Amino acid sequence: MKTGEDILYPFWLSCIQGVGTKTRERLINYFGSEKAVFQADSEKLYEVNGIRKDVIQKLIDSRNIENISKKWQKMCDAGTNFTYIGAEDYPEKLKNIYDPPYSLFYRGELPDNNKPAVAVVGARNATYEGRCIAEKFGRELAKYGVQVISGLARGVDIKSQTGAMSVVRGRTFAVLGCGIDICYPRQHINEYIMMQTRGGVISEYAPGVSPVAGNFPRRNRIISGLSDGILVVQAGKKSGSLITAELGLEHGKDIFVVPGSINDSFYYGSNELIKNGACLVTNGRDILDALGIFYSEDIEIKNKKNNLLLETTEKIVYASLSLEPAHVSEVASETGLGIPDVMDCLLSLEMKGLIDTVGNNYYAIKI
Repeated sequence: MKTGEDILYPFWLSCIQGVGTKTRERLINYFGSEKAVFQADSEKLYEVNGIRKDVIQKLIDSRNIENISKKWQKMCDAGTNFTYIGAEDYPEKLKNIYDPPYSLFYRGELPDNNKPAVAVVGARNATYEGRCIAEKFGRELAKYGVQVISGLARGVDIKSQTGAMSVVRGRTFAVLGCGIDICYPRQHINEYIMMQTRGGVISEYAPGVSPVAGNFPRRNRIISGLSDGILVVQAGKKSGSLITAELGLEHGKDIFVVPGSINDSFYYGSNELIKNGACLVTNGRDILDALGIFYSEDIEIKNKKNNLLLETTEKIVYASLSLEPAHVSEVASETGLGIPDVMDCLLSLEMKGLIDTVGNNYYAIKI
């Protein structure tokens, strides 16, 4: 992160409510730099066309370098970093999109421009199957060194990101629709904290900005812009993830889609994307192949060897399970084993990362 007095001027322009992308652009084009905007005579500010008088007054009222320095220090003390489009650490990929964010606040790190990145998007109210698929892809992509970009939202977003973090050295980045100091939704606070050491959380909004509805469609362009390809998991007819896919096409990104049943409304948008030319994928390697990313089969071989180490009873229990959650009593009836033996096997399989507990003694295969 760039430091020194010069960074305070872009920081100042990024923190004034009502000063959006077009306003900043007009001001910088007129005066030549952020510092020149800060130092401009009040009368000169009013000469800039297309800027409301109340916004000009906010600029004038906020021009106190001591207060700005204190605000900067408070941000740094909270573990937040700042970059802007003129800085060396600003993500190169974002410079090439339409309406790139002027500045970014982030905790942790920014995505590595020299490593592949894939955005994973989909339904917030995803089905159990959809959540499992998202986690599977997040895990597989991270396993092969691909950075996973998403939005920390419920459903597909958070599952793909927890999948990535389940891999040693897996990296994932969440783009927020609110200030960097706000975890939204609140129930993802543990993942929000964990991401700051396993990748990063990123926002174009200044600290303290609330998660209002209009912010989320705008942040989708950043999710798309940071990625080399976009994976859509379970998109309905009016899914917001279709916006991200459309932005991806505009940015020249590859669009990957997990297919679904033609009778399932959760896959309507997904199947339409495939009909219109998106790439159908069923596993992470399909994406790697399409992006031309080299990967080693050694990891797959190790996983297969681990499966061979399962005890006989564990194999029997595992074979009785599917993506559809089953109660312990159903597993016992299916396998002919006693409930205590079934519980022991289920616990062992869960610890080995092969199954998930869905609550109330229901279990399903982890894909």
